[in-house]
Amino acid sequence: MDTLAFWLPLALLFLSALIGAVVKRRSCDHCLKKFEGDDTLLPISPDEWRHGSLFVFAQGVELKLVEPPPVMDDGLVDTMILHAAELEKVPYVARRAPAPDTRAGVEWKKARERLLHPPMRDRLKRTALNSYNMLRDSFGQAMKAILGSMSKNSKLAQAKDSDKRLHEMQNSFTELVPNAWEPILEKYRGKQVAVERKVDSGVVCETGILEDYSNKYLLLRDVKVTDKVMRERLLELGGSDLDCYDLLYSRTDTRLRYSMKSG
Repeated sequence: MDTLAFWLPLALLFLSALIGAVVKRRSCDHCLKKFEGDDTLLPISPDEWRHGSLFVFAQGVELKLVEPPPVMDDGLVDTMILHAAELEKVPYVARRAPAPDTRAGVEWKKARERLLHPPMRDRLKRTALNSYNMLRDSFGQAMKAILGSMSKNSKLAQAKDSDKRLHEMQNSFTELVPNAWEPILEKYRGKQVAVERKVDSGVVCETGILEDYSNKYLLLRDVKVTDKVMRERLLELGGSDLDCYDLLYSRTDTRLRYSMKSG
């Protein structure tokens, strides 16, 4: 028995499973992660809104409800779990900024100013991250070529489901790299922009500061809420027209449409 030919397929299959497990545990959306532990509002459906503290996991989120939980046969509901497929249908996640006279409010204002006027360290860090992200496609293609060559030159192809496992491993390597850099969105990070969002009555336009983006979300800070339904719901939860809000928009329903003049 050829020792290398016997063990190499098993080692590669084990490696693919291990990498896949690590990726699934660490693949939380970085924009959604910024709302971790915050008091948020989620429109689960047009007639169902949930309010509570948000906790983010790789395959979904958990919402610790603030509103009086409904009574069930076995007791009171404490948290609500939304799985990944359900979360994709949520058009946005809203977060009210802390009161300005609190420590959290002061930190929120500092973060806002830092976003508008980033120091050199933040600029260098972002440039390095963008350079790293731009290598994603090249990295993925190189890994596929290497793994493909390894499979052809070994007994891997004879292993059961080897093609499927090899494909999973190739995808896992590329998923370890963050989402690719998008030049037009990167240009307007830290700038006042306007987004268009589909609602039942048509399209609404809302302005704010673009803080970050991912494949799934646009994160805007200090948003001027114009959607009547959202404003009414926020007011019901104790907000006011003077409050500031951060919005995490699903890119399925929302597009960055305009840049705004400063001042």
